[in-house]
Amino acid sequence: MTTKNPFEIRAEMLQLAKEYMDQQYHMNVQFAEKMMDQGKKTAEEMKEHYKMYSMDELMEKAKEMYSFVSKKD
Repeated sequence: MTTKNPFEIRAEMLQLAKEYMDQQYHMNVQFAEKMMDQGKKTAEEMKEHYKMYSMDELMEKAKEMYSFVSKKD
């Protein structure tokens, strides 16, 4: 078992948050494309689904994940 310092743990949480947000983005795009193929979404509505997450949103997700690690229950 390797002991990680706080910087390594934060970097890992940031990577996990990025992977999570990337997966969410790709799932949203796939869903929106299926809806458009079925005629339930317009091209204008599709623009919203192609919008990538912001750095602030990524940092917020990383903080949320890190709070779980730093909890002392």
